[in-house]
Amino acid sequence: MKAPSQHKSRRALPGLDVRLRDELSRSDGHARAAPAPGSITDLPSDSATALYRHVIERLEAQVAHNDGHPPMRKEEVDMMCRCLVTCRTLDEAIRCAASFCQMLYPRAGALRLSVQERESVFEMDSLRRTRSTGASLVDVTGLLCYLQLFSWLIAQPLRLTRVWLAHPERSDVMPLLGLFNAPVTVDAKTYGFAFETALLSRPVVRQPVELEGFLAQFPFQIVDAAPTVVTWAQKARGILDGALERGHALPSLQDLAQWFGLSEPTLRRRLAAEGVSYLALRERSLREAAERCLRDTDWPVSRIASHLGFGGEEAFRRAFVRWTGRAPSHYRSQVRVQT
Repeated sequence: MKAPSQHKSRRALPGLDVRLRDELSRSDGHARAAPAPGSITDLPSDSATALYRHVIERLEAQVAHNDGHPPMRKEEVDMMCRCLVTCRTLDEAIRCAASFCQMLYPRAGALRLSVQERESVFEMDSLRRTRSTGASLVDVTGLLCYLQLFSWLIAQPLRLTRVWLAHPERSDVMPLLGLFNAPVTVDAKTYGFAFETALLSRPVVRQPVELEGFLAQFPFQIVDAAPTVVTWAQKARGILDGALERGHALPSLQDLAQWFGLSEPTLRRRLAAEGVSYLALRERSLREAAERCLRDTDWPVSRIASHLGFGGEEAFRRAFVRWTGRAPSHYRSQVRVQT
């Protein structure tokens, strides 16, 4: 992996710019009456954040047109954030967001919070009448939007236990999925994530005066977001998972450090402060990718081993047994019996 540009605003998740441009080109090719100002040649090239914003806003307009109603306006998103910053706790803020979206039904979708003793669930139903690859990018961006917003409000990254998407193909929303830093399942009824219930009592510590700076790039400044919004582990997982999805070699810790504009020891310390290491993130990415391949494809074990960068089938088998206590073939047969 090459060292990143020194221009901070040009950093983004590797592969994201290509994914965004491809999707917009595909959507423009299929669009009929949907509004699509400009053309693919008008896309901004000087800023990863500007590109992300430009493409998602255009896709959102097309998707909303197909659903028969306009999208939620940026002014309304800002107003919701201004309401949430006055709440006392994260619990109150999430419920306030749900009430705000209900007033804008169906343009803002529907939100719901379900609280259990140890784990709470945040659900987002985008109320799409049809699914598409463009809609999936818009909706995953929306889910990341709420994750970033809730984390920012309590000045603490919301560590997730699991994530699910109402879209059948993981590849359509890569490399964004790694930013959740949690197992992600697809083809669910709604979008959502689960987290420890204890976090609901965390106080909202942000002040209204801080909103202007936060809203300037919200939620499009993914990699360069402050650590209180997106953790270093999330940023690293975004790159590791994206590499695995595309069948590329996994970047080393030194590669990641260069990408983030840090020294290797500094990145190691920052990950350690979050209770994780590069090797642990690498192993987690490999394990989840291996389980997905065994569960969702008919690839032979040798092909999975090659796709994940193992030197051979036996090396992959040993690693998988170490991760799960089961051989790959045993895991595959058990999963298929359960489903």
